[in-house]
Amino acid sequence: MKILKKSLFLLFVPVALVLSTSGHHFETDLAKQYPQMDLTDLFVFESNQPNKTVFLLDTNPQSRKDSFNFAPNGIYKFHVANNKAFTEGQTFSFTFKDNKVQFYWDGNPENELSQTGTLIAQGPVNRILELNNGIKIWTGTTQDNFQGNAVGAELFKHKVLDEGVYDLSAFDVGEKGNYFGIGKSSVIVFEVPNELLSDNIFYYASTAFEEEANHWHQVNHIANVLFPHFYMGYDNKLRSKYGSQGAVEDDEIKQNVINNLTKYVTTAGIQKDPKAYVAKLTERVYPDVVPYEVGTKASYTVDKFNGRPLLDDAMNVSLGLLVGSETALDDQVSIKPERYQPNFPFTIPIDDDYLKASQKSVTINVENQIGTEKKNTQNTKTPQTPINNWIYYIVGGLFIVLLIYFFTRKKK
Repeated sequence: MKILKKSLFLLFVPVALVLSTSGHHFETDLAKQYPQMDLTDLFVFESNQPNKTVFLLDTNPQSRKDSFNFAPNGIYKFHVANNKAFTEGQTFSFTFKDNKVQFYWDGNPENELSQTGTLIAQGPVNRILELNNGIKIWTGTTQDNFQGNAVGAELFKHKVLDEGVYDLSAFDVGEKGNYFGIGKSSVIVFEVPNELLSDNIFYYASTAFEEEANHWHQVNHIANVLFPHFYMGYDNKLRSKYGSQGAVEDDEIKQNVINNLTKYVTTAGIQKDPKAYVAKLTERVYPDVVPYEVGTKASYTVDKFNGRPLLDDAMNVSLGLLVGSETALDDQVSIKPERYQPNFPFTIPIDDDYLKASQKSVTINVENQIGTEKKNTQNTKTPQTPINNWIYYIVGGLFIVLLIYFFTRKKK
């Protein structure tokens, strides 16, 4: 039995490396091709400063310390609506050029892919930008802000969806399976006065780039934790379709979510009425947006989504929801509080450019006020696919060769 468990662990390590290279990592074809625009996590919570809300986005699972890890030819967007239908609201967008970050606002929660809206301000990366309208911005590199048992999650998923077996021992690998723990993220975090938001908001984030003249693609969409990985099973075609969409209800994707949830819930056997539970949960998680009551304590729990704070164990919550448990499941990996701080930017920068700076904050005068409508369409070129993508393919191939050798060699 120990040999079998060890073999399964080895078998799922390469898959877990792909998963962790995710809370949400490399879930679509374009995200694999352009990792700088691969969105991996999204947090929204009440600031420690009165009457302010924080939005924090992780991107690029191939981020490296002391490197420029953002796409110079992409747009990073936070879509914030006043209702779940996304008919009213706003979009906060970010672009990166010449080691500076540009911050935009648009009075449409889902503007066209090429549009950023009105330029509000710009300033250096790796500095806290204190805008004179009450907004703070920081962009740079941190340790990955997501913790979870990547190896155990992949094995658990395989056992349920492929074998019809509900086996929590898949997580017994514990902290050894936390491949997120060794990764780094590129972070965009900004803090806004609550007066700029409605009392209740719904949100998600996206990235986009221009492949050729006037031909734009959305690379990724992120809101709920591990949505495409858990809720959409193994359908890579639908995952890519999901990544290209906004807050829409797609019948094909919705049915896929229902089918996968039904498999998890019926296999676990916890719910007395699996059909009713699946219908209720599908309504809660799809379309993939998250609600937040502005000014309240954020929480991401089995009972309720209300934004998402950094210290909630969202992987455990997602696992509990998947199987119909009344409580979160334990993936045997703990959150790492030492990776966060109580003050802005709330996560901990690791680039020397920030750490060694004598002045970590810069005061910025805004160029336009939020609420000023100035349509701004970006003209970009296709971001280059990093050569280090091949490292993952080569390492994965070598690992498979070693596995084959290990299981086929003759005993002396």
